[in-house]
Amino acid sequence: MVEGLAELLKAADRRTLAAVVTHLSGDPEAIRDLRDRPAIEATAAQVLPPFMLGMASPAAPDDELLQAAMDLAVGAPIPPEYRDYAREQTGIGPVPPLAPIRAPEDFRVLVIGAGASGIMVARTLDNRGLTNFRIAEANASPGGAWWKNTYPGCRVDTPSLLYSYSFDQDPGWPEHFSPQPALLQYLRGVVDDSGLTDRLDVDTRVTSLRWNETEAVWHVEAAHGDGSTSSSTANVVIAAPGLLSVPKLPDIPGRASFAGPAFHSAEWDHSVDLTGKRVAVIGTGASAQQIVPAIAPIAGEVVVHQRSPQWLMPHEKYGRKLTGLERDLYDRIPMYREWNRFAESWRFGDGTTPLVTVDPEWDDPRSISAANDRLRDELEKYIRREVGTRPDLLEKVMPSYPPFTKRMLIDNGWYQALLRDNVRLNTAAVIEMTPDGVRTTDGFDEVDVIVFATGFHADRFLSPMQVTGVGGVDVTAELDRDPQAYLGLALPDCPNFFLTPGPNAYLGHAGNGMFFAECHARYISECLRLMLESGSREIVVRPEAVRRYALETRSRLDSSVWNNPEVDSWFKGERKHIVTVAAGSVLDFWNSYRRVDVSAYDFAPRG
Repeated sequence: MVEGLAELLKAADRRTLAAVVTHLSGDPEAIRDLRDRPAIEATAAQVLPPFMLGMASPAAPDDELLQAAMDLAVGAPIPPEYRDYAREQTGIGPVPPLAPIRAPEDFRVLVIGAGASGIMVARTLDNRGLTNFRIAEANASPGGAWWKNTYPGCRVDTPSLLYSYSFDQDPGWPEHFSPQPALLQYLRGVVDDSGLTDRLDVDTRVTSLRWNETEAVWHVEAAHGDGSTSSSTANVVIAAPGLLSVPKLPDIPGRASFAGPAFHSAEWDHSVDLTGKRVAVIGTGASAQQIVPAIAPIAGEVVVHQRSPQWLMPHEKYGRKLTGLERDLYDRIPMYREWNRFAESWRFGDGTTPLVTVDPEWDDPRSISAANDRLRDELEKYIRREVGTRPDLLEKVMPSYPPFTKRMLIDNGWYQALLRDNVRLNTAAVIEMTPDGVRTTDGFDEVDVIVFATGFHADRFLSPMQVTGVGGVDVTAELDRDPQAYLGLALPDCPNFFLTPGPNAYLGHAGNGMFFAECHARYISECLRLMLESGSREIVVRPEAVRRYALETRSRLDSSVWNNPEVDSWFKGERKHIVTVAAGSVLDFWNSYRRVDVSAYDFAPRG
């Protein structure tokens, strides 16, 4: 008998446990009724002990067994097309290994950026045998957004066991939704464990790239933290600067005149003590929603300036430690972690896809479909429960647009923070800043500190790096003018160059940064393998492939919730149309990067 097993089974998620029992038993019919928890626990008590005691090891399930476990984990029939996705992303396998990349010894690759995408690209190249690369990271450490953003309350809004690489799902996450220090530690650990440290150059900011057509190499200029500069060349450049990496400051008259501390959320000044201070927070997006609840208990007063309200959904595990029996479930029951990850990938993935797809027959402007409308009703009820005692506040925080039009957020205490006596939500337009405060259309607030939680230039994919392509084309300017890239990765006039993520290379409603990074890294590495195996020295996307992808994507996005002309979001940036996110489901996205359509590229033979 396994000590404490009965207690573990009572604490287990019923659906996850049913999937585990089905998988480990090898019997697709092991669980007859998902509603019968006692029967599930009784079967688990019989099946689990040999695996928990090390007397048996889980085997990769066949398709029939996998399908049964998938359906149970989610509690609904899952299309069989998800089987290969489940094998890879849960880690239950088997997954065919990727073919090795055989490159000449002098073939050099430069990876720009050591965030989630850059780390994944480098690891994938290394695992496939292309080891002659350097990683240039502008910051003092790998980690990307999780190194840069250190504001109070900073954490991920995707479950930790899902917001992780498929090959390293749980380093011992401290919380269900991990805070920034744990996420930074995780990425640093992946760099170390993958043997990438000796090829990582921190405090190295690539300032310009210029393609040399005669030599078929990129000339690279970089600036270093000590003030020096350097020049080098690379046969291939893979840029992973991060989608949300260039802070966006509001164009407010007098902004520079404010005499007190003023900083962007991504450039938090930890030398400023907010205790007892009057703080203005400009913006109510994802960062602000985490900052305000974190600083409100210590600040003297917090004035939150809002242009438009956000939709927030509750999650019972947000902000909770992952300890005790919950931790034991992942550590002691084989495959529990993996099947929980699959269930979460559905809840935070294609389980939400119907919610963002417009029903052309739906005529209520407050929602886009019956499913979206049901969600709106649930969210409205939640908001009323949270702030219904304050009719004045309720009117300000209730969005008028359909859910998911902007990024869906998870409530981490936002509404409760707004109810505090020392917090005030101001929806009047900001018209100017003065040396001692903020003026709006309904008055003036004298403040000590201003925090700009105003987001990022999400539609500037290369800036401030200058990239010059074939024939002297200013690639940076062209991409700023009209953001287009094939599959969001390959740019015209840029041989041997990939951008991850580029335009329309993310999903706006599902998936997560780690998942997207894995998809992109696989695809980019496969492009390089095909180029080298064909005896070519160059691979460059055809302009018609770029245009076709852009047109098809925009056409598909026309029927999405984000295509609302009356609502601004970082999905559009400063554009009229959507430039950051891709169309379709998680499975569509995953499949898009599985194979390379060579007809989309031109290959130049070695000279």
